[in-house]
Amino acid sequence: MKPTLEVSGLSIVRNGRPVLDGISFSLAEGECAGLAGPNGAGKSTLLWCILGLHRCQGRIVKPGATAAVFQNPEDQLFMPTLLDDLMLPLLCAGQDRSRARAAAMEALSQFEMDSLAQVPASALSLGQRKRAALALALVRSPKLLLLDEPTAELDPRSARLFAATLESSKATRLVASHDLLFLRRTCSRLIILDQGRIRADGPAQDLLGDHALLEGHGLI
Repeated sequence: MKPTLEVSGLSIVRNGRPVLDGISFSLAEGECAGLAGPNGAGKSTLLWCILGLHRCQGRIVKPGATAAVFQNPEDQLFMPTLLDDLMLPLLCAGQDRSRARAAAMEALSQFEMDSLAQVPASALSLGQRKRAALALALVRSPKLLLLDEPTAELDPRSARLFAATLESSKATRLVASHDLLFLRRTCSRLIILDQGRIRADGPAQDLLGDHALLEGHGLI
């Protein structure tokens, strides 16, 4: 089966220092992989490179249908209502307004947020805004979904709800997070990044049970 995402020899240097140094991996269709590492390891930079928002050396093969959920949902939710937020990418893609509205309402319904369709994101809790950002990312049925610290500042209940929502997606997913419990619940594979290099890559349950490995890379 052809991988959904292929990254080969990805490198980026900033101020004379390698931020990413020869990163290579691939993700299979439907796979959910976690990306863990200490602050400054290069996790967010890697996601931005995959999205094409940073210039870098190397090769990235990804589907055209790629979406992302950033750490701050306010960066993605800015329209007068949630319905408007979810309709926007559909309208920009050329869908007529009635079809875009129906698709946006269906996405909100799947996330149990259809009752909030006419509410602005600014009036929602952080947990609700994060789930709305995920609904926005999935409204066009992307093949690849990138998430950057999706549970940052969420309380445990909100994190569980977000995890359940994420698990319902059929997209290939790459999740950068410090939340090891969240990664254990949602990811079958874990990639540990430290000082711009991949230090471990394997089954999430195995790597998350290796306390020496986790401690050695500042994860516990």
